[in-house]
Amino acid sequence: MPPKKSKKKRSASSSAPPAKSPPPSRASGSLEETMDSLNFEDPYEDEVGDEGEVVDMKEHVEEGEGGGEGGEGAAAAAAAPAAAAPAAAAPRQAWTPGQELDSDEVLEFDASAYNMYHALKPEWPCLSFCVLQDTLGENRTRYPHSMFALAGTQADRAERNKLTLMKLSDLSRTSRARAAGEDSDDGSGDDDALDSEGEAEEEDADPVLEHLSVPHPGGVNRVRACPQRPGVVASLADTAHVHVWDLSEHMKSFENRMAGQDKLSNKQIMTHSGHREEGFAVDWSRKAAGSLLTGDCSGGVHLWKPTEAGWTVAPGWELGTSVEDLQWSPTEATVFASGDCNNDICIFDTRKPGAPMLKHRAHDADVNVISWNHNVSNLLASGSDDGVFAVWDLRAFGKEPLARFTTHTTPITSLEWHPTDESMIVVSDESAVFVYDLSIEEDAEEAAAAGGAAAAGAGEGEAKIPPQMLFMHCGSTSNKEAHWHPQIPSLVMTTALTGFNVFIPSNL
Repeated sequence: MPPKKSKKKRSASSSAPPAKSPPPSRASGSLEETMDSLNFEDPYEDEVGDEGEVVDMKEHVEEGEGGGEGGEGAAAAAAAPAAAAPAAAAPRQAWTPGQELDSDEVLEFDASAYNMYHALKPEWPCLSFCVLQDTLGENRTRYPHSMFALAGTQADRAERNKLTLMKLSDLSRTSRARAAGEDSDDGSGDDDALDSEGEAEEEDADPVLEHLSVPHPGGVNRVRACPQRPGVVASLADTAHVHVWDLSEHMKSFENRMAGQDKLSNKQIMTHSGHREEGFAVDWSRKAAGSLLTGDCSGGVHLWKPTEAGWTVAPGWELGTSVEDLQWSPTEATVFASGDCNNDICIFDTRKPGAPMLKHRAHDADVNVISWNHNVSNLLASGSDDGVFAVWDLRAFGKEPLARFTTHTTPITSLEWHPTDESMIVVSDESAVFVYDLSIEEDAEEAAAAGGAAAAGAGEGEAKIPPQMLFMHCGSTSNKEAHWHPQIPSLVMTTALTGFNVFIPSNL
């Protein structure tokens, strides 16, 4: 859902930059932010502090504390100039990607667009992470939520990097009435008023972050967990080495926070140093447990086959250009796809090392990311460096895509099909995160009417929003990855240079 734009209040001294105010209270109104300070974060966000520490950001805010080392604190990051209620507010409009703001306009965060929204700022940027399958149940809809995630850091020095296992709990529902600055004691003005006193208390819970870390040799380019054994993870380092870890003991330790913390060890199972350059492509097979693919920037793709003692690793393919992403087929244990810097998507069979079975020039720029639909196995999505993302029917591979979207103006950095909905996909570019539903078809008459009206009032460079775009999440700098939670419907977690966001859109 696009954020709103409104007229900016002018300060008495326009030459001096406005001073940051303290984080707003939970009863505050909408936040007004400039393009320089645009940062939509929860006022009680969690912070990754010392290892093993449970951090309650509400106490930090109330006590006026800052964040951890390495940059601005989480409380400071959430601060933004508070919007004073004007005597006569100008009408607000929906902002669209590519639309330029006038000098007297700002973007406002609309918290009513979220059923749930939380943010946390780590000590170091984590530009890759994965959401972990857990034992808390399937199809969870009751608040507050709990979840597990694993992230890898990009610290300022190689020896400071680590893998961090996180448990986020008490993720409560966002209060729409309080977010709108209304008196929610009687639920008036809130169309989605809660049905019971118990549910109302869910909104008052403070999110809790628990975490454990293990040192990682070098920056983490990509980290992925094995679907059959979520505690087993593979990380690609900027040293060109691939590491496999067993963090199962660390995950179990969250069940008893007071026992055995000093006995947790660095569970690195194996290190592979056969890649010539660093890489960003890694994927575990869902059909053949333990089978792993890794790719590097020199074009090498290596196949990992599980054995009783670990894995055997063999280079099987040389693409001659950087391999940007790899994806196993959801239905065939020997088939996988690649996206590369030759603008190609290739389909391979592990029984035939060397050349791909199929190859197609899919984009006019580097293919940054690909995602294979696990509900409709003939659908593959791809995103490129020029901001285009497309959906392909592999039964007619080599022809025109089923859909091509050109709304994005920055490189596509991540895309992932919904784990249970066959037509829904989350897409991130460097400026925002988007949710599409490809089952929505555009009505020709309505499109023509809307197109004429838009042409009459649209500004230069303003992008046309496709009807399939259901939601847009803004506010982070340099988005890198977005993932669905496999067990909590419609929950999305994102990572960016400015930190993590966990949210559930109100229209999903």
